Amino acid sequence: MSIAKAISNAMSGLTATARGTETVASNLANVMTPGYARREMAVTAQLQGGGVRIDGITRIVNASLLSEQRLAASAVGDMSTQAAFHKRAEKVVGLPGEPHALTTALTDFQAALSAASTRPDDEIRLSQVVSTAGTLADRLNTASAEVQAMRGAAQQGIRSDVATVNAALERVAFLNVRIAVLDADGKDATPLMDERQQMIDRISAIVPVQEVAREAGKVALFTAEGAVLLDGSVPARLGFQGGDQVTADQVVGAPLERLTLNGTALSAGQMRLFGGGSLAANFAIRDEMAPRLQSELDDMAFDLQQRLADPAVDPTLSATGPGLFTDAGTRADPAARTGLAGRLALNAAVDPRQGGQLWRLRAGLQAPTDGPVGQGAVLSALVGAMEASRPAGAGTGFEGNATLAQRFGTVESRVSARRVEAEADLSIRSSRQSTISGSMMADGVDSDAEMQRLLQYEQSYAANARVLVAVDDMINQILRM
Repeated sequence: MSIAKAISNAMSGLTATARGTETVASNLANVMTPGYARREMAVTAQLQGGGVRIDGITRIVNASLLSEQRLAASAVGDMSTQAAFHKRAEKVVGLPGEPHALTTALTDFQAALSAASTRPDDEIRLSQVVSTAGTLADRLNTASAEVQAMRGAAQQGIRSDVATVNAALERVAFLNVRIAVLDADGKDATPLMDERQQMIDRISAIVPVQEVAREAGKVALFTAEGAVLLDGSVPARLGFQGGDQVTADQVVGAPLERLTLNGTALSAGQMRLFGGGSLAANFAIRDEMAPRLQSELDDMAFDLQQRLADPAVDPTLSATGPGLFTDAGTRADPAARTGLAGRLALNAAVDPRQGGQLWRLRAGLQAPTDGPVGQGAVLSALVGAMEASRPAGAGTGFEGNATLAQRFGTVESRVSARRVEAEADLSIRSSRQSTISGSMMADGVDSDAEMQRLLQYEQSYAANARVLVAVDDMINQILRM
């Protein structure tokens, strides 16, 4: 071997060692960096000329494990959004014994009615009936407003998710182009690949995605159900139009909208293409979960209004007139029940603040004059109507016979059960995600293995350095001859 060839071999070895050391240092520095994939230097021996050639830096990724991690992230994004809604819904309805619970307001109202029925002449007790009845109506109004606020928040969440997905897809498309250019030039594109992985991970929490490798280091993206998000240089464009405020009577199509894909509105069936992440969860809250809760509140309000508007309870009432509770001053219409919980109000005829008279509670809402102060028949009938076990009304979500308190309790238990179920499901999905993430970490940078590789590079460096020292000694001896 000639001296020149020995120097060339040693220098190529030192160059490879330096590049390999940089790779190890990068791996160790980014061991906890999200989206970072372990690097390995690829080298081959040069048969002609000797030495080694650096073929490039290889990015080590377990594609199947990464895909599972993204699907798990989508599942967690979906259920965490739903669980947050159910937790808030439980606070809106309340639990038995809580001061703000609907059942607490109902219990207070029933207690005030019972107390007044035993002393109909006591205006303080009659005032308590009016006060607790107003509180019950206010609680139902507040609960209804909160439900619509949650629908509005879901609508804002949809808009935010759509904006995030569009921005991330644009970035992935740009990175695809840059990676292809660097690949063609033979330059290291792994930092851009890390960034691209982070962008795709961000999308996966909103919409489940599948990544498919394309030529020149590019990737194509599809939803788990097959919708094309990116396959080429131009990404798909999601669209959504919707205001911040949502009312109880608004439904999909009148005027709530679904997604658009590249300017084309999606049908109900096509929306399944984007199911599984936080985006689908927000649509489910806006269009299914919150309306179901609103319907239950409306059913409770309707039952309350109808029980106390019965002429058999208050003989002064007409068959169509309002009772102690009204729907904007009139009797509730079964066909226009949607949003009733938000409109329910105390009849002004008994509210002194609205020009009413307390004596109408004992004499009857439409009584022309006050009768004997000791008459308690109407108040007793109101108590009996509240405590009577009546069949569920047609078109309601209730079943069988029950008292009004049992109806309220049924809704409380349903809301609580949904919250418990959602949190249990979230716990299972989060555990699965943690397991997969742990596998990803184990398959990623191993600090012990990197230190072993660093020792190997140190030994390689020392060996090549000794070759150069030996060559230097030989040259010096030749020069001294």
